[in-house]
Amino acid sequence: MSPTTGPAGDLFESLARTADAIADTAERSARVHDAAVGRLPGAAEHARRERRLAAAERAAAEAFRRHEIPSRAVTQAIRDCGHQAVDDS
Repeated sequence: MSPTTGPAGDLFESLARTADAIADTAERSARVHDAAVGRLPGAAEHARRERRLAAAERAAAEAFRRHEIPSRAVTQAIRDCGHQAVDDS
């Protein structure tokens, strides 16, 4: 596929930078939760989920930089790692 230039190319790069930022945040969260293991119930699982999210977001960023849409497997992994909303009603 030939590289896209102009607004579409800018959009792909913006999406890639966003995915990289999410991956970085998820990795930092994983390190925090690693440090909390033994003191915070569920911390180890939370850290594992955050690392899966980071990996999926990095894969998405790579796809965006190729000017492609991330695969269904990558988008599903991101959804699977998502944080569930809490319904306080």
